[in-house]
Amino acid sequence: MTQIFLTGATGYIGGEVLHALQHAHPDYEIAALIRDNEKAGKVLAAFPKVRVVLADLDNVEIIEEESRKADIVIHAASNKHLESVKAIANGLAGRQNAYYIQVTGASVLAGPEIDNNSYGEPSDQIFDDLDNVAGLRDIIRAYKDRRVVDNYILDLGSDGPKTAIIFPPIIFGTGKGPVNQRSVQVPSLARAALLRGVSLYLGRGLSRWGIVHVSDLADLFVKLVGHAVNGTPSPIWNENGLFFAENGFESFKDIAVLIAKEAHSLGHIDSPDAVQSMNLDEANVVIPNGVVFLGTNGQGRALRARKLLGWKPEGESFQKAAQETIIAEAAQL
Repeated sequence: MTQIFLTGATGYIGGEVLHALQHAHPDYEIAALIRDNEKAGKVLAAFPKVRVVLADLDNVEIIEEESRKADIVIHAASNKHLESVKAIANGLAGRQNAYYIQVTGASVLAGPEIDNNSYGEPSDQIFDDLDNVAGLRDIIRAYKDRRVVDNYILDLGSDGPKTAIIFPPIIFGTGKGPVNQRSVQVPSLARAALLRGVSLYLGRGLSRWGIVHVSDLADLFVKLVGHAVNGTPSPIWNENGLFFAENGFESFKDIAVLIAKEAHSLGHIDSPDAVQSMNLDEANVVIPNGVVFLGTNGQGRALRARKLLGWKPEGESFQKAAQETIIAEAAQL
């Protein structure tokens, strides 16, 4: 019986992954790291077969022990907590038939813009995770101080577990997880538009990120897990196990225009053309570290998942999800 250890089950990504795994493969035995009883109760109410591991990321002894029991570890709770990553690696050490899947983010591509303090500007560079996976590795290596977890996993080599790192872009849509069902970028921009009566973008708004529906992102995890269970011999692990996840690209100005149009159609702002630029300080108020998440380019084409895993994003449209997000944010306000 396949044993999976999952972190982040109460989060937006991890909760969706848990939902997708339970529905696609109810025979998998899943242990979920959850830090408090209240959230554990919500997870168990939705997924009673899950075995709750009551601990947090700082409980590295427990994480190492659970990783040692697992065939597959999915770390969806954090891409910055190095000690928990080390604990997973220790638990899987020397096990070439074990698998480790880590979530990180498309901001890996933003290094040069951060260095140059250049935000909201366009880029014609679209990164390829299949034919130019070596170039993606070079980017990760060039920013060892910012991509500590990514580099640590790449340094594990081929003597331990087989690894994969997923770099999600803008994730949209309402999640089906048991606790957090809300993303960050689009909901934060929608909330700001509702509060100010005008939809915002940073600088000229010409920087672009990939977009992916949360259900499609979870399906990528499910497909990787399936390949792990089947022991598929293909170049999808370790130094080649770097996966973008996208279903097209959107500029932040176009996102702002869409939010204004939908918010107006729902009666929340006065004009469908109520769109304006914001500065760096304002962006950091809309979202913590907003200059990166709203002003850089994160254009990574998900060729590896499509060609080697048979991944086909089929989630609802970005426009429909944006409308649902505005309705949800308005209800909270």
